Amino acid sequence: MRSGIPRPTRRLAGLVAAAFGIASAAAVTLAQHQRPPVPPDRLPQPLSQLRAVAGQVGVLPVQGNIYMLNLGDMNVVAQVGDDGILLVDSGPADWADRVLQTLRDRFGNRPLRYIINTHMHPEHIGGNAALAKAFAPTGAAAGGGGGGGGGGPTVRIIAHENTLNRMNGVADGEKELPLEMLPTSTFFTAKKEIYFNGEPIEILYQADAHTDGDVMVFFRGSDVIASGDLFTTASYPVFDDKRGSTMQGYLKALNRMLDITVPRFNQQGGTMVVPGHGRLSNESDVDDYRNWMTIVRDRIQEMSKKGMTLAQVKAAKPTLDFDGVFSTPRWTADQFVEAVYRDVSKTAAAPKKGSE
Repeated sequence: MRSGIPRPTRRLAGLVAAAFGIASAAAVTLAQHQRPPVPPDRLPQPLSQLRAVAGQVGVLPVQGNIYMLNLGDMNVVAQVGDDGILLVDSGPADWADRVLQTLRDRFGNRPLRYIINTHMHPEHIGGNAALAKAFAPTGAAAGGGGGGGGGGPTVRIIAHENTLNRMNGVADGEKELPLEMLPTSTFFTAKKEIYFNGEPIEILYQADAHTDGDVMVFFRGSDVIASGDLFTTASYPVFDDKRGSTMQGYLKALNRMLDITVPRFNQQGGTMVVPGHGRLSNESDVDDYRNWMTIVRDRIQEMSKKGMTLAQVKAAKPTLDFDGVFSTPRWTADQFVEAVYRDVSKTAAAPKKGSE
């Protein structure tokens, strides 16, 4: 029996019904697999509420044995395992008690065996004495010795020789710091290696970048770099002219990090980088930082070659593209531009090798 509905119309109606059935089935399947709604108390807190915990040490597991400890506006890195705790930098002096309490609350009775100082600025070495004293042996155990390989009872503080020379007042213009703060183990080569918590660790010296004694620390097993102030996401790179800082040194440090980092996919993931200040990063972040620094350096270099004064260069705003991200009240775009201008002008004025 033929229907009174034309064949094309019947076919269209069938297609519509089939599509409706598929959509309904998909909706049911999607509903079954959707996560339940997040309770209000689990939703991300607004910034105004997060500020209520200011002054506390934040602890972020990175990967492997590595944790990032956030101390307000700077980061300390902790490597934790059966042998004990290794810290990269000790933080400002007024954070030492909070760092100590966090280590004990989070990692129990594990002893602190090593502190590696990335350079000599106070916010990175201020906790040396207090933390070393808190984990110092007492009584009969005090006769132990130097903590080589994590086997001794005392805290070993490692730094590059140039950092020690500045901390103990040997370098010109430096004041001697208390003995308890000073490194107890130094090196003068391009790299120092230690093995701790079942992991090889490379301490890599980088000359003439942030200072003349900076190191970065590469945890090879965990695949994490602690960069110190050779890399930061929170500001323009800070030049310490009196201690040997140069733009070329910074760029070499970033290129060295990029040589080490291996991304999981499309420059993302893989090797993680903990900056001295700012958020946890990866190769993509370091690559972006290196690229814009090169752009700014080249702009200011060209202006300098044309004979432009510092005032004219500042007025031209060669960092305008990046000021919204990196300019801060403590280290402004103008301060950064001035530091780069001095550096590139000095480089241009330096006589070439072989010239009179």
